[in-house]
Amino acid sequence: MADGDKGHASQNIGGTILVVMMDVDPEHEDEFNEWYNDEHLPERLEIPGYVSARRFKLEEGEGVLRYLCIWELEDGSPLQSEQYKAQRARPSQLRDKANAHIRQRMRGLYKQIYPLTGAFEDHSGYHPERVRG
Repeated sequence: MADGDKGHASQNIGGTILVVMMDVDPEHEDEFNEWYNDEHLPERLEIPGYVSARRFKLEEGEGVLRYLCIWELEDGSPLQSEQYKAQRARPSQLRDKANAHIRQRMRGLYKQIYPLTGAFEDHSGYHPERVRG
């Protein structure tokens, strides 16, 4: 470990994220995942300003959609870019098939408000639930 690294894993994300949640017809999840993983992710990450993406599938919860993708962006400008518009206009049979089975979609662009950069990480060892008073 590097000097100053106390064994804590750290994952820094950019100051802007795009959060996309979707529900898909269960019998077409494989088709949806193939499109998202093999076409959609690589295509979007070709656009300057897109930094990374992570996908999740719901394990537990109520009132939320089954699939979640968190896109890390430098800022919101990639969503206005000519390359983004061209990708959306480009024909794709795989996308069309997958999108036909999306039952619900929610999307939001979020700008970080605290801390102003990086991530707030508690490495102090202080955990209020352990304090006896």
